Amino acid sequence: MLILASFAFATDYAAEAKARMRLSFDLDSVEEALAAPPSPSAVAPKTVARPPTLPLEPNSTLREVVVLRDRAIVTRSRMVELSTGSQRVRFEGLPLGIDTATLASELRVGKARVVGVELVSGTGDVEETERITIVRTDAAELTGRLGGVRDRIEALLMQRAYLDRALLSASSEARPAPTLDVVKTTYSWLGDTERDLASKLREQETLAQELGEKLEPLLVKLQDPRATGLTVRVDLDVQAAGPVTLALRYGVHGASWTPAYSARMDEDSRVVRLETHALVRQYTGEAWTDAELQLSTASPVVGGAAPTVNAWVLDEHGSGVGGLVVANGQSGGAGARVFPVEGRRSIAGDGSEVRIPLTAQEAPASFSLATVPRVTPEVFRSAQVAWSGDAPLLPGAVASFVGGDYVGSALIGAVAPGEPLMLGFGVEDRVQVSRQLLSRRVEHLVGGRVRTTVRFRTTVHNFGRTAQTVSLTDQVPVSQVDKITVNLIESSLPSAPRPDGAPGVLCWDLPLAAGAEQAIELSFSVTAPRELQAQMLDMLL
Repeated sequence: MLILASFAFATDYAAEAKARMRLSFDLDSVEEALAAPPSPSAVAPKTVARPPTLPLEPNSTLREVVVLRDRAIVTRSRMVELSTGSQRVRFEGLPLGIDTATLASELRVGKARVVGVELVSGTGDVEETERITIVRTDAAELTGRLGGVRDRIEALLMQRAYLDRALLSASSEARPAPTLDVVKTTYSWLGDTERDLASKLREQETLAQELGEKLEPLLVKLQDPRATGLTVRVDLDVQAAGPVTLALRYGVHGASWTPAYSARMDEDSRVVRLETHALVRQYTGEAWTDAELQLSTASPVVGGAAPTVNAWVLDEHGSGVGGLVVANGQSGGAGARVFPVEGRRSIAGDGSEVRIPLTAQEAPASFSLATVPRVTPEVFRSAQVAWSGDAPLLPGAVASFVGGDYVGSALIGAVAPGEPLMLGFGVEDRVQVSRQLLSRRVEHLVGGRVRTTVRFRTTVHNFGRTAQTVSLTDQVPVSQVDKITVNLIESSLPSAPRPDGAPGVLCWDLPLAAGAEQAIELSFSVTAPRELQAQMLDMLL
């Protein structure tokens, strides 16, 4: 019988099995590293590249979070059973952005004294803690299972190679040729066997991927103790054995909040409801789950001494830089206001934003309509309310609603208690305005000068069912050079003076009955050198 050599028998089955598992680390190196006894200076095998981020794994309970404008103050607690004497408690899985200057610990339950609080650097010698021992044990168990998968894949590959050899074998001339039924039966069995082997290989390859995904983060934890968060050690002098509850407080960067407002106008009652919200976001990596939350406007002060102040100096550039000095620390100089948040809150540490309601106030408002048709042919609604809260409104964005319809947004500055607040409520469609150029006359004067005279008509029409008063604002040019002069020729209605006295700005308060309209015609001239004529014509449109 002539036997054709199969290339399959020249294959390195171990290497092919390893390739089929598609692991991101070398399994042999991991097995060797985990089998060796742990050394104080090398807790982990250097066998895997660290993924971008692993979730924090805290061993304590989150209690309170105070969110400042640029960071947060977090309080965690942990209960442990301790014997008398010098003891050490570890708070693990803490965010990487901890401000070490803010670390503080206090005893909540038990008889002990806090001796020291220290952030573990994670470099140099690493203690073989209970958690690391558990991780090492779990990693060794997964590694053993992966070794078994590799062996099964190798065995399946050898079976497939034997099957290939059977397919490539030929009968000698002395052996009678098989019947057609035998050939059909043989090839049917070979096909079924091949399909079964392929299915088992896929199962083992999938299992290898699943086990590898479980093992990889364990290897990262062993390789980098900070991969799942920082560790803070609290040293205690315990006077009586028993349960001890410790609180750890720390500041962490990567958290902030800003105020946001919703102003809702009820057209029937003419009442405005102003709702205050906090937009809280944090990307510390630490999940604030079921936490007692407070929001503060304070600037953080680091140091043990009270602030001291210098003279508060104002000039044309604003407040002087020497307005506030903090001894042994830092401060932004703002006052503090704390807003407690009702109930407990959960906020993810991935930077997503959470909107939290803080306060709400309903107040009657005085409404007004205003239009600036030279800028836009719309009539806008505004409402003035008096802020009666016990604390100032902080600067922020206001979203305006009429009934349930969103009509626009704007920004407000700081508003003191009792101070009037002007809010915009979008366009009043029942009042319409138009501005039309009636005429333009160009005259060439002696001395190479050109005078251009224009006349505009602005018409306001009240299509509503109630009388309205519309404040209309227009303007004429103002020259700032001697070679250009402007003259107001005619205004069909006398304008009211503007409170700010802005030059060239004209205002009218137009009372309009239901269904009525009123028009204002305004004419002015601009005289300029001839070489500026084209520019003047474009500007006066």
